[in-house]
Amino acid sequence: MVDQSNTTNPIIYFLAGALLPSLAFLLQSKKSTPPIDHISLGNDDDDYDDDDDDDDSSAAPDIDDEICKTWGMEDAPYKMVLCVNTSLGMGKGKIAAQCCHAAVGCYKRARSLCPAGVAAWEQTGCAKIAVKCPSEDEMMNEILIKAMQAGIPAYFVEDAGRTQIAAGSRTVLGLGPAPVYAFEGITSHLKLM
Repeated sequence: MVDQSNTTNPIIYFLAGALLPSLAFLLQSKKSTPPIDHISLGNDDDDYDDDDDDDDSSAAPDIDDEICKTWGMEDAPYKMVLCVNTSLGMGKGKIAAQCCHAAVGCYKRARSLCPAGVAAWEQTGCAKIAVKCPSEDEMMNEILIKAMQAGIPAYFVEDAGRTQIAAGSRTVLGLGPAPVYAFEGITSHLKLM
């Protein structure tokens, strides 16, 4: 005969694992966030200075942040898109580092612009893709402008010129996280890295 007085029912573990994250999301989404009047692609006050070889630029159009404030779990699936400027001829390691800078920058920016969207992105797997962008001109004058008009948080990385790339080179444009449908007609034509 097995003594079950000290064993916990596995159903309790299942329910706790399934319900607690949902409850936490609902409680977190009810918190109010301060309004944001303007967002640029420049250095944020909470950014840190590091010794890595990237820098942020400040020239960008205004984002339509009213769109992204409405995003939530019902807009899933979400993704983050990292547009790599392939005209610079960066090595694989350099591309990886620059994509990391862009991903962190996007996350920090989106966290203040669309917190419910970021929470939904986190709960649905934090999808990220890297795509090839053939020129800086297309990246900055077409993709960035369309993304900002669609309310997609954006962040681009400019190289500081300490390694392979000239100072001021725009290496990666990070977009999102945003609902997959928001990228239609913006980055859908670009090929995966």
